[in-house]
Amino acid sequence: MIKSSWYALPAAFFLLVGFSLSQVKTLFVSRLVYFLLFLFLFQLLRRFDLYAMLRPAIAGVAAIIFSYGIVQKFVLFPYYLENIRPESNYYAHALITRIRSGRVFSLFSLPTLYAIVCAILLIFLLYFFIRSSRRLLWGILLGMGILNLILTQSFGGLVYLSAGILLLLLLTGILKKKYLPPLVMVLSLLFFVVMGLRFSELKRLEPLVLRVSNWNQAARMIGESPLLGVGLGNYEARVSYHIRPGEARSIYAHNFVLQFLAETGVLLPLVMLPVLIFGRRRWIPPPGEHRSLYAAAATILVVYNAIDIGFYFFSAALAGVVILSQLFPAGKRRRLALNGVSAALCTGLLLIQSLSTGHQQRGHFLLSQNDLSGAQRHYRSSLGLDPFNHRSWVGLAQIQFNRGRLEESEVHLERALALYPDLAYANHLLSQVLYRKGRFLSALYHARLAMRKQNTSRAYGEWYRVIEKGIRGVLSPVGTGES
Repeated sequence: MIKSSWYALPAAFFLLVGFSLSQVKTLFVSRLVYFLLFLFLFQLLRRFDLYAMLRPAIAGVAAIIFSYGIVQKFVLFPYYLENIRPESNYYAHALITRIRSGRVFSLFSLPTLYAIVCAILLIFLLYFFIRSSRRLLWGILLGMGILNLILTQSFGGLVYLSAGILLLLLLTGILKKKYLPPLVMVLSLLFFVVMGLRFSELKRLEPLVLRVSNWNQAARMIGESPLLGVGLGNYEARVSYHIRPGEARSIYAHNFVLQFLAETGVLLPLVMLPVLIFGRRRWIPPPGEHRSLYAAAATILVVYNAIDIGFYFFSAALAGVVILSQLFPAGKRRRLALNGVSAALCTGLLLIQSLSTGHQQRGHFLLSQNDLSGAQRHYRSSLGLDPFNHRSWVGLAQIQFNRGRLEESEVHLERALALYPDLAYANHLLSQVLYRKGRFLSALYHARLAMRKQNTSRAYGEWYRVIEKGIRGVLSPVGTGES
């Protein structure tokens, strides 16, 4: 068995190389802290048997989010449609557009993200229903969960839930040959219901087209830097260069393996392969009373990572850590304090970043309402927590630009671009600032950066051509300097 100290040095080397290759260092650090948090949690939780705690926790969480999902669909959605005017601002338009799709998302940001939470909860609820002598509570929660999963209208959710259910019933010995046809019929019925709800999209194969587009973009990015990748967390900073006209846009590859390879390269997995080979006995789940439950839940997560963002989604990563820690327990309770303190430190850093992002998003909303003073206050609060929040620097620059304070706007934009050099909107806004100040060639340069970064944006392309036309009228044919 390979000791951890044997591959600590190669891991540190790859981290340093990845940091140096990352165009946006803050994204690298943020994603590194994110993955370290779950690594430390895994090492911590695998020392404990959590089954007794999971039963009440699953019941409580399921009751809350399933109830809210139903209320959201049948109470809140009609209320919002009746009382919110979509033309009032960008956020109202985005909310109404999402609500009109009819897809519930409960406490989460997207229906697809809610679907994986539903699937994980449902596999646990099904297991508790099978094992319990009092089945009324588990049956009610199971029915509410199935209804919520249908209301998410997620094909992926049905796919990975079906895989988990089949494996659970096989491992527990419940699924006999004579029960297989009716089970397939029930699962097929759920598919047909969702197909009916999303028929307009399905006839255009939109779900498949979205996935194929994103997978192709990830493959092109892997081809850009196959060995060492573009840097952890930097997928979102580079993917726009690989989006072709007509393809779906997303900052995620909708495939965990493809996105991770694009960020870290194929060399890191190859170096870690001997660790997996020589330590393979450690990755065989030991016999246990509830092993079938954890194996089925892990199967759901494996399929989810193959067709969506996977462990880049916080709730899925947290569920994965809990499930894998119970599937691969550790008998000795060593380094509990070290892992606990490390996990707490990572949690604190991510919490600070999350609070900063909350202020930044509130600032964006107030800016859209033309409340410049309120927006500036929230941007300042955001930067007080995280001075590396490039979006807050851009927000402050926009406020100063709206007020006609070009010098201050330029200073804020330079700080944002020092953190994220080819941030499209920051370059676009800076080009406008420089154009107004008469620095036409510099304005053209930044306009071109914005146009290259967002090559499908008509507005950026038109602004670049406006500057180019303006320069022809100002500079002489042989001029070389700026006007």
